[in-house]
Amino acid sequence: MSLIEGFTRPETLALTETTSNRLQYLEKKELVIPQRIGKSRKPTVIYTWEQILEIRAIKHLRQEISLQAVRQIVQFLNQSGFDDSLRDKQLVVIDNEVFWIRQDWQDFPEKMPSTMKVAGKSGRSIGQYVLLVLPTLTEIVNEVWEAASKSEVIDFDSFRDRAKVQYTKVASS
Repeated sequence: MSLIEGFTRPETLALTETTSNRLQYLEKKELVIPQRIGKSRKPTVIYTWEQILEIRAIKHLRQEISLQAVRQIVQFLNQSGFDDSLRDKQLVVIDNEVFWIRQDWQDFPEKMPSTMKVAGKSGRSIGQYVLLVLPTLTEIVNEVWEAASKSEVIDFDSFRDRAKVQYTKVASS
């Protein structure tokens, strides 16, 4: 018997702390498409480590913007030739407009990070500023590890072997 690389649907539900309906919706809208193993009417549904992080990132974004806006962001990134994952993007929301802070520190300080509008309605007045809607990738990874450690569904030793990134202790300031 071979070891499954990803995470089953029940494990994904526990790790992402989302609902089955939300997973179905994300798949229907082609934002997160799991792998299906088996040809039966009820195949085993497997999510990758990256998809777990993506679902968490979308969950954080949904606290500030609509799922339609999330789809607009992914569509823009995809059509523009950028990596369309959200899990590692730093986004700023200004009154329903979403800006992506592209950080390329290789050329710093000669070239400052750039900001690119990726979704929203133009012409709207500036509203509440929310900086870094998405937590850092480290924070999202740590959330998944914490969910795994608390879950009764997750075999933690098996999770530890399948997680592609380890828990990172964040230094307190």
